[in-house]
Amino acid sequence: MIFATLLYIKNPQGGYLLLERLNEPNKGLLSPPGGKVHIHEAESPYRCAIREANEECLIVSTEADWTLKGIITEKNYPKIGDIMLFLFEYKHTMDALPPDFKEGRFRFVDEKEILESNIPETDKLYIWNFVLRNNGGFFSVYIDCNESPYKCTIEAE
Repeated sequence: MIFATLLYIKNPQGGYLLLERLNEPNKGLLSPPGGKVHIHEAESPYRCAIREANEECLIVSTEADWTLKGIITEKNYPKIGDIMLFLFEYKHTMDALPPDFKEGRFRFVDEKEILESNIPETDKLYIWNFVLRNNGGFFSVYIDCNESPYKCTIEAE
């Protein structure tokens, strides 16, 4: 199983920072920044969020700057396999776009336009719905990507 973080960062107008990915997984699609937890280094999900925010978005932060919003487990996600995602929300806003880098280019997408954007299918069907309607609570979701349409089970909300 792969462990990774997704970082939900907003600008002052409420738009979300998304990366148009140049590489797999999700090549050509918009995703929040984030990356794989370095489990071989005993990296925690919070430490991964801090590292990825710095590497991808040039954000210098601490654990206190992030809130764990949810955990998504996806069984047999296409081109990846089993993955557990830790979704973190940045407690501050970001005014300017980070520079383009080897993984893609950033843009802010208005909250009202997210579900109509070019995002991965499970993000559209499930993940963004939980992120956008969560109102500060924690959620955990299991998605079985072997079933068509994908089957989602809410484990806690």
